[in-house]
Amino acid sequence: MPTQGSFQLDCIHCKKPVIFSIQDLGYQDKLVECTGCGKKYGFGQETLHRQLKKFAALCRQIQESEEILGSASVAVTVGQNEVKIPFKILLSRLKSTLDLSIGNERLSITFRVEPCTN
Repeated sequence: MPTQGSFQLDCIHCKKPVIFSIQDLGYQDKLVECTGCGKKYGFGQETLHRQLKKFAALCRQIQESEEILGSASVAVTVGQNEVKIPFKILLSRLKSTLDLSIGNERLSITFRVEPCTN
């Protein structure tokens, strides 16, 4: 079972989840393979690898800051009205995704904070 802090994307070809971690991407020519159809994904480009590491760190920091954010709110103003949304509600519905374009395809990479049950 994949561990906490892994990434997941849906395979462009077969739509099965492809789960990997930052450690899987330890060197530039490492490819991540879909277990459903064998399609290989490369994340060795230095910029993309750096962005994935930063994205993972951001998601972890949000989770680690839950104690502080639990008593904070975000205010949304629409016209004359203002609505405060507690971070606690936002955190409970948080799905952290990074949307990328690969050729003509859109690919969303999800950072899984909880262990995956697939």
